[in-house]
Amino acid sequence: MGKAAVKNSPPKAFHNLRFERKFIYLGITPEDVIQKYVLTNPFCFKEIYTRRSVNNIYFDDLNCSFYKMNVSGDGLREKYRLRWYGDQFEKVTKPIVEVKRKFGLTGDKFSYKVNDLSLELTQDSPREATRKLREHLKNQQLSAKFDLLSPQLYNCYQRRYFLSDCENYRITIDYDMRFYNPQTASFLQSQVQLPDVVLELKYAVELDKESRDLTQGLKVRMSKNSKYVRGCDLVYHLHE
Repeated sequence: MGKAAVKNSPPKAFHNLRFERKFIYLGITPEDVIQKYVLTNPFCFKEIYTRRSVNNIYFDDLNCSFYKMNVSGDGLREKYRLRWYGDQFEKVTKPIVEVKRKFGLTGDKFSYKVNDLSLELTQDSPREATRKLREHLKNQQLSAKFDLLSPQLYNCYQRRYFLSDCENYRITIDYDMRFYNPQTASFLQSQVQLPDVVLELKYAVELDKESRDLTQGLKVRMSKNSKYVRGCDLVYHLHE
């Protein structure tokens, strides 16, 4: 089982537009979702990577512009995060800066590896983490952007990966989702956990019509699901 390629070119052109359709399952285990709806799908999915722990720091500006753009459903919006893998959430090693942009219903992603950066989230404050990230970014455009941003949410979850037999469709299953408020003195005490299982279906724009046959077998309606928005709502007690 391999790993997905990471692009290290400047974040200028977002041209590989794709759909990312999300489906939320409640009251069911991840294994049951996989057995009942993924492996039995007529598009013949198979698991392609080993399970991984996915960890994220989501960044935003002082006005929480990225959060507000998502909530209001802006047709053009973006999101900045630092992602790394591993079961030790507090230790950031070999992270990747990811910039996601949405253009209506489609989107694209740019990734930039920062292999020489390491952080200890229990010791490095959000401000210190941002400073160290900027110091390690060789890309001036990204470095200048992060000068205006700060960590607003910590997040981790388990992920499993599946690919259709035709190799046109990719499914990820996310579960055991945990969210933390980085602004608290001891962020680990701010943990909020979600029991949902999130299935995300990714495919190229030109395959949208064919995808309807696939989604019929998932048995739940497509849902808008942003981990960043949901996490912020939970840890900052919004909309209560």
